Amino acid sequence: MSGQYMNKQHPKQTRPLAKVAGVAGWPVHHSLSPLIHNYWLQSLKISGAYTMFAVRPDEAVRAFQTLPKTTISGLNVTIPLKGKAFEAADEVSEDALKLGVCNCLYVKDGQLIGHNTDMEGFADPLLRRMNHRYLLNNSAVILGAGGAARAVLGALLSIGVPEITLLNRTDAKAEKLVHNINIPNLFYVPWADRHKAVMGAGLVVNASAAGMKGGGDLDIELDNLTTGAWVYDLVYTPEHTSLLVRAQARGLNTIGGLEMLVAQARPSFKLFFGQTPPPTPELMEKLRAQLAR
Repeated sequence: MSGQYMNKQHPKQTRPLAKVAGVAGWPVHHSLSPLIHNYWLQSLKISGAYTMFAVRPDEAVRAFQTLPKTTISGLNVTIPLKGKAFEAADEVSEDALKLGVCNCLYVKDGQLIGHNTDMEGFADPLLRRMNHRYLLNNSAVILGAGGAARAVLGALLSIGVPEITLLNRTDAKAEKLVHNINIPNLFYVPWADRHKAVMGAGLVVNASAAGMKGGGDLDIELDNLTTGAWVYDLVYTPEHTSLLVRAQARGLNTIGGLEMLVAQARPSFKLFFGQTPPPTPELMEKLRAQLAR
């Protein structure tokens, strides 16, 4: 018998590479996205990290186009870089094409794909909390005419809301948006007539920055809303905006912007890390605690 011994080759235990994603903006330090995504990574026991990237607007397109050459799986994109993300993408999703901006970039088969989760993020709390039939049988009023208002409008049209009225403090912006979309069930009303415009509406959505912490309150009367109507405020700083407080005092149903913030993050997390995180009250409490600081 040979005196030589053969070494057993034990296969090395390889750990899956940690995935990295993040949020890009200018500025970006205020973003709650790292708290949300890192909470989900920890709760789902996914090996990964989510961080912030401060990207100058004049360097954004070039920076985004380098993503396929890195190990970063994707980025959430915030103001003022959403248009730059759309420009940088090799392909864009249908939702991003509808809105003309991307709030999410991810790499697939070496290509940079642009997507927008705002429509889905707005609709998710609405459809979870409201009866779909109610939406199909009641009109809606949108306050605002910027990117958030376009996402709200796109979602409500997809849901099948029969009549939508758009108002904005700068009348020309609302009028232009309604004119450009040019569909029979979308109407423009001057800001001066805003109190009458909400009369009989089943849903009022604040898609403007009015009511945000440090800014002025939204000047809109809620007395003309019908019993059982809904008020949805996309602003989440503060969580309980003046609009929501007044709506609740009148016995109206309300949805806050924090719900949309989490809902629009969920599909991007799936794109970056491959799993859809479930809704958790603990995450909402963590966000509330962060906002209270």
